[in-house]
Amino acid sequence: PGVALRDTAVVVRELFATARQSVLVVGYAVHQGRQVFRALAKRMERRPTLDVRLCLDVQRPWQNTMPAEELLQRFTERFKTQEWPGSPFPAVYYDPRSLALDAGKRASLHAKCVVVDRQVAFVSSANFTEAAQERNIEVGVLLRVPALAEQLSRHFQALMEAGVLRELAGP
Repeated sequence: PGVALRDTAVVVRELFATARQSVLVVGYAVHQGRQVFRALAKRMERRPTLDVRLCLDVQRPWQNTMPAEELLQRFTERFKTQEWPGSPFPAVYYDPRSLALDAGKRASLHAKCVVVDRQVAFVSSANFTEAAQERNIEVGVLLRVPALAEQLSRHFQALMEAGVLRELAGP
């Protein structure tokens, strides 16, 4: 009471629906993605030049020894058929270290942010899951600070260019 707060889903939907040039989504675990990404997919249809890059958290399940290529193939298929709501399909990146067989060398793309038009950044603890969107206590900050949004965009672009984050095979 008395505090102006909005649900993560509302903020993210609004950001996606108003994007004009670019959307960068970093680090989210995704389950129930069709709901979360519906506004972004519609925006991509309306604005074919919109540059959309998703850097998602692809993880090796506990004690799974499947080859990384097979895990990526399964993730890609699940994302295309169950999480992404349509066409066109965005560029999707992942951290290959998250699939290392040696748990001591494994990493996680744990940062969670959305940057729109290199002008606005939303930094949040909430994943794109039903629990995070409906039940968990989460926190997020919407920052309309172009210098910060630009810096976040440049940081993740540099990780992509250096091959630290790699693009999944297309749709």
